[in-house]
Amino acid sequence: MMNLNTMNAQRHSLPFKEELTTLLATLSDTGDTIERWFKIQQMWTALESVFTGGDIAKQMPMEAKKFSQIDKDWMKIMQKSAETKLVVPCCQND
Repeated sequence: MMNLNTMNAQRHSLPFKEELTTLLATLSDTGDTIERWFKIQQMWTALESVFTGGDIAKQMPMEAKKFSQIDKDWMKIMQKSAETKLVVPCCQND
């Protein structure tokens, strides 16, 4: 990213300006997506033990059910991501 930013600032890169700008935006979005995934996984790890068993899950059955459904959705997203072998296209999926 730093090299692309540096290149983008050079006057000699003017013929490539549009391509550089697009590439920088794509890589920035990809990095943001990966950072969000890491944060979600960290939070998920903490919540998983609460909602998958024990007294809290019994005391909060609706929330436990919601967590279970969201967990299934998250697993589908991660499975789809694992099947996409390239990181940029993987992070651009809806």
